[in-house]
Amino acid sequence: MNLNMLLQNCSILDGTGAPAFTGSVGFDSGAMRVFRGGEHPESAETIDVSGLTLVPGFIDAHSHGDLTLVSPFATLSKLGQGITTQIAGQCGVSLFPSVGAYSSDFPRFVSGIAPYPDLPDDLSRLNSAMGFFDWLESLKNPIATKCFVGHGSLRLWAMGYENRKPDETELRRMQEMLRRCIREGALGLSTGLVYAPSCYADNDEILALLRVVHEEGAIYATHPRNEGDTVVESRAESIRLALTADVPLCVSHLKAAGKRNWGKPRRMLEQLDRAVEQGLHALVDCYPYTAGCTSLNVSIPPQYFSRGLSGLVEALYSKTEREIIREEMSRPSDYDNYALNSGGFSGVYVSSCPVDHSAEGMFVSEYAERIGKDPFDAYFDLLIQNGGLGLGIYFHMCEEDVLSILTHPLCVVGTDGLVGKCGENPHPRAFGSMAHAYDLLVRKKQLLSPEAMVRKLSGQTAEFFGLTRKGRIQTGMDADALLLDLNGFIDKATYQNGSSPCVGIRALFIGGKRVDLP
Repeated sequence: MNLNMLLQNCSILDGTGAPAFTGSVGFDSGAMRVFRGGEHPESAETIDVSGLTLVPGFIDAHSHGDLTLVSPFATLSKLGQGITTQIAGQCGVSLFPSVGAYSSDFPRFVSGIAPYPDLPDDLSRLNSAMGFFDWLESLKNPIATKCFVGHGSLRLWAMGYENRKPDETELRRMQEMLRRCIREGALGLSTGLVYAPSCYADNDEILALLRVVHEEGAIYATHPRNEGDTVVESRAESIRLALTADVPLCVSHLKAAGKRNWGKPRRMLEQLDRAVEQGLHALVDCYPYTAGCTSLNVSIPPQYFSRGLSGLVEALYSKTEREIIREEMSRPSDYDNYALNSGGFSGVYVSSCPVDHSAEGMFVSEYAERIGKDPFDAYFDLLIQNGGLGLGIYFHMCEEDVLSILTHPLCVVGTDGLVGKCGENPHPRAFGSMAHAYDLLVRKKQLLSPEAMVRKLSGQTAEFFGLTRKGRIQTGMDADALLLDLNGFIDKATYQNGSSPCVGIRALFIGGKRVDLP
């Protein structure tokens, strides 16, 4: 046996949760070979890594990295924390299908999540999952990307931003396209039920699509209708849909937003446990921070998105409609009001904007004071100046809830990371989630063992999504691995400097080849 490379005398955390052991790992034609004890096979290159720990390449269980596959900055955000595989197409947004009568709306729709989405010059390449995966292959991005069909993308393709039920023809077209995409390699369906146009769908529409997911043996992932005052009811709704359709459920970024809702995750986890006892196959993903991040415009009532982002901007220009929006945003209502759940604009931090950068790095309340405007007017004008786009960080969760979720047996780690251009400041989860979760749960809180934590970062996610060659250090697996100074594996990203890289990664291997990090 002659290996390409042999890492000798390392401590191995294999991603299964089993106790660590000392051994050597070889890479041969992109696959691993594991040797316990003192066996030393021949290798073209042998490296003694005594004192270091080898773990599987981490899997981002909730990624939006499919929207920025060309960006070196976005790719570095994954590689720099040890992510070698990502589960993307989340929250109802995927890059396919994008070709049809409403394709002119598609770039702006995707921009609502990723301010600078990477799209091919010829958008027709993204007509279905096969086109997307062909384009992905041409990019040679080192991260393995698995992807859901986004319900928002699917609905936009079939009927634009229409705020109504689909007619029979539109629903059938969505079902047929969903089936086609799953057969071409998509993981299943994701919904983002707070974002237009996905938020306009009723449960009959979702259930009709989930029947296709069931028939094709695929998975359902969902950002629910509400993560604030009615979060328990919204998560229960998702569970009922998954049980009715008999499909596996991925519970996206479980949380409770707003101080009055803190403590509710325990109830949600209990209802999920009961559903699992009834036969539901489920996974929870969570990022290890008490602030979330999404579009700056997400606090606007959803009916103002029915004419797309240009219609939203027009409404904000109108003095009459502006006052109506202000009034609705100022009180509890049926929609998921992120600003209200963050305690007002003093809890909304401007992460990045695509045009006017003057508010970046400030809370909206601080920005308003600086420019001498009422906070609502400052917020509305900021959206106008940026064409309705931008990213905000929302401080609306408590650590006790986050810890109870992360330590639950069904929970794995996802970044939910969104990045703009290099030099713009992202939420620290984009660059630091994996190391932050390890530091928080293993070292600081001592709630999980290193073995259990590494499983949450790798093997458990691979098992749920059927990634049979990912997530474990075992003979025959893909040679995606991290060599860590485990005691020094720490995140450095902060809310003020969200792109600071993690430390403690001594080497990163994808397909058995070393990947150089800046």
